[in-house]
Amino acid sequence: MHSLGISIMDDLALYLLDLIQNSIAVKSPIIECSITEGDMMSIIIKDNGIGMTKETLEKAISPFYTTRSTRKIGLGLPYIKMLAEQTEGQFEIHSEYQVGTELKIILNYHHLDMPPIGNLGEMVYLVSTHQDIQEFIFTYKKSDQEYEFVLSEVKEILGPTINQYSMMVALSNMINKEIENIRGVS
Repeated sequence: MHSLGISIMDDLALYLLDLIQNSIAVKSPIIECSITEGDMMSIIIKDNGIGMTKETLEKAISPFYTTRSTRKIGLGLPYIKMLAEQTEGQFEIHSEYQVGTELKIILNYHHLDMPPIGNLGEMVYLVSTHQDIQEFIFTYKKSDQEYEFVLSEVKEILGPTINQYSMMVALSNMINKEIENIRGVS
């Protein structure tokens, strides 16, 4: 990310972190993020936050609309929608007020405009250590292989040590290694 007052999305992990921050901002205690690699890459982000009314949902994909007070424009949804379109994929968002929101993104990850995957392990860790998150489930699938990170299970094992820098490095590296194994990247 660059400090121009606007986030520049260099990789997929940064896109996802920005989108998940939307869920955190609307008080979603439970967030799920799944990535499935096949002919295309399918990403689903679900939360149980306050959701959006039909009117807000229509505005949500405009870069000139945001509920954030930290910046004047909303970039996460418009950027990911644009990325889906640029990579010949699809973008869908469904939301129900007082129920939650589901975002489905299909990306052609072989397309020239597809950014690198980035540091998904660090993204998972950063979301997991946010004080308002009760449960975060991250899943990465390809073919018959799957890796699942369940925050409640990790917290049960690690307790408060999850917030230590050395644990951040270890967990991020472990998550990235699991994803690399599934992707066939060494």
